[in-house]
Amino acid sequence: MNTHKFSLLSLGAVLSLGYLSSCKQDPFEGIKSNERAITAFTLDKGQIGVAEITRTVGDTSKVTVYVVQGTNLAQVTPTITTSYKASVSPGSGSITNFAATKGKATYTVTSESGESRTWLVQIKDYQSDLDGVWRVNQLKFQYFIGEGQSWGWNGTKNLADNMPDASKELDNTLQFTVTGVTATGNLTGTFVHSAGTDGQYGDFKQASGTDFNYKFRKLPRTSGTFLRDFTDNTLTFNPGTAQSKTMPLPFQSMS
Repeated sequence: MNTHKFSLLSLGAVLSLGYLSSCKQDPFEGIKSNERAITAFTLDKGQIGVAEITRTVGDTSKVTVYVVQGTNLAQVTPTITTSYKASVSPGSGSITNFAATKGKATYTVTSESGESRTWLVQIKDYQSDLDGVWRVNQLKFQYFIGEGQSWGWNGTKNLADNMPDASKELDNTLQFTVTGVTATGNLTGTFVHSAGTDGQYGDFKQASGTDFNYKFRKLPRTSGTFLRDFTDNTLTFNPGTAQSKTMPLPFQSMS
C-alpha cells in the first residue's frame, strides 16, 4: 500500500507543478528591448582572436577585427551576433567589400523598440608581438610556506640558487615566426631555441641529484612548432606531441 500511495502523491505533485507552470506569465511580456549592440563579429577567413568591441555613449560604436597580413578583404562574409531581438543591416552573412573602403564598413543595429545605433567595423593587419628574437634573462620559481595558514608566507627565488646548472640557460635565445592561423583564430608558427655563447642548455637538477627537469623544463630544446591561444593567453610548444608544453604569457596585446 505504501508504494502505491507514494506513486499517487508523486503523480499529483507533477500534475500540480505542470498546472502552475502553465499559468506562469512572462515577466517581460509587453516590454520591448532598447538594446542595439553588436556582441560578436567573426570573419569567414583570416581572423586572429576575437573582435574588440567598444560601445560608446555617443551614436557610433566600434568593432576592431585583426587579420593575418595579406588577407583578401574584397569578399568578406562576417557572422554578426546582436543584442536580444535586435537586427543588423547589412545582415549577418552578407558579403562585404572591405578592400574598397580601406578596411572599414558601417553597420546599423536596430533594437526591438526601433531605436538604431551605427557601428563602425574596422579590419586591421595583425602585428605580431611575439615574432622576433627573445632572450632568456631570468629563471625564477615561486615557493609557499604554510600555504593557506595565517602564519604562512611565499616568495620567489632564482632557480640557480637551488640548481646551479640552471644558469646555463640564461644566455639562450628564442626566435618565433608566425606562419598561420587556425579556424578558431589562434596563431601557429615555428620557434628555434638556441644555446647562448656557452653552447649549453640549463639542467634543472639539485646538487643532490634530484631531477626537476620534468617541472622546470618548459622551453623545449632546439626547434619546433607553437600555438598561441588567445582565449586563455597561453603558448603551447609542439602541440599534439608527447613533448607538448603549455605556459601562460606574461603579456597580452593586439596592435
